[in-house]
Amino acid sequence: MKHINLNCILLGLCFALSLHINSYAQQATFPNVPKKVDNAEKQKNNKPIAFNGSDGPYIINDSLLYTITSKNRLTVSPFFNRDSVVVRVDNKDKNAFYLSLKDEYTIPETVYSLPEKMVIISDIEGKYDAFSSFLYANKVIDENHNWIYGNGHLVLGGDFVDRGKNVTQVLWLIYKLEDQAKKQNGVVHFILGNHEILNFYGDHRYNLGKYIKAAQEISQLEDQKEAVKHLYSKNSELGKWLATKNIIEKIGHYLFVHAGLSPEILDYKLDLEDINKLVRLQFHSLKKSKDKTTDFLYSTKGPFWYRGLVKTRFQYDKIKETELEAILKYYNSEKIVIGHTPVKKISTGFNGSVIMTDVHHEDIKFTGKTKGLLIENNQEFIIDDNAIKTPLQD
Repeated sequence: MKHINLNCILLGLCFALSLHINSYAQQATFPNVPKKVDNAEKQKNNKPIAFNGSDGPYIINDSLLYTITSKNRLTVSPFFNRDSVVVRVDNKDKNAFYLSLKDEYTIPETVYSLPEKMVIISDIEGKYDAFSSFLYANKVIDENHNWIYGNGHLVLGGDFVDRGKNVTQVLWLIYKLEDQAKKQNGVVHFILGNHEILNFYGDHRYNLGKYIKAAQEISQLEDQKEAVKHLYSKNSELGKWLATKNIIEKIGHYLFVHAGLSPEILDYKLDLEDINKLVRLQFHSLKKSKDKTTDFLYSTKGPFWYRGLVKTRFQYDKIKETELEAILKYYNSEKIVIGHTPVKKISTGFNGSVIMTDVHHEDIKFTGKTKGLLIENNQEFIIDDNAIKTPLQD
């Protein structure tokens, strides 16, 4: 009798425990998880988030410097040298570089003259090895991460964050090169993409877990969205800096924008500065815009989401040639350079009027598969991280 009772008790406990486990498994860690998920997905979503390799630094309120070490420990420094901040890369070469923090933040111009030489690359997505080897191979930087491109221009077409494991390191390298380029009369143009803007709002669906963990520990906020938002807010050095950037610029007769321009943008009669100002006003806003023009700019037809220059989407058809001509005429431009929509190789559309640069970049250095665009003496070339240069064909 005792044996039967014991078995009953054990069965009851197992049943209760199974209910508890099943209930816990259905508590999604990440937002927008489909209702029907398999067991592997449930386990993934409930796996504890942890640090995973060197990360940072994160500088908060100009007074605290947070770093995650290679041994996955969070360190906090209330006293640090603003003129010598070290950034350590999470890669096999254990790369590191130093930078000086800015004394002020300035909003860049929207329109520039065409320089003699200009390198363009987009959609790096936290791949430091791809980015740094590309810059080094094409003599934009030296082996110590210093700008050596003189008065040349470097155009970054957005989406340099998310997915990869060296997001902050990539951002800090851009931050460093921006100041160094100015001293040589060069320019670094950082055109924001949809992924930079997603992070302003704490949308972490493309972040590796280690960034969410860092955000929670640094902000002391359990809510993942609010924690990530904190790291890209006005309280953060990187957040303040990114918020100065444009989403569209004109350099010579080229328009640079992350995703593209919809024909409907002409209905709003916006000049390029209007576009940048309206979008920038919402980067750190706590309230949703009630302005129809701003709503359009942030919509799927806005400059950092629209894919119609490359293909048809369910929301809209691919742009017509006459519509593209009208946009280029309105902005007194001849060509538009975009990222955002992946293509197999850097290529053109509409008889060379559209140049597409979102190609797959490798995770390691010097593969020849990380590619960008070079515009030099009014000629266009494809360049890669092995310093191979070939003419861009229309």
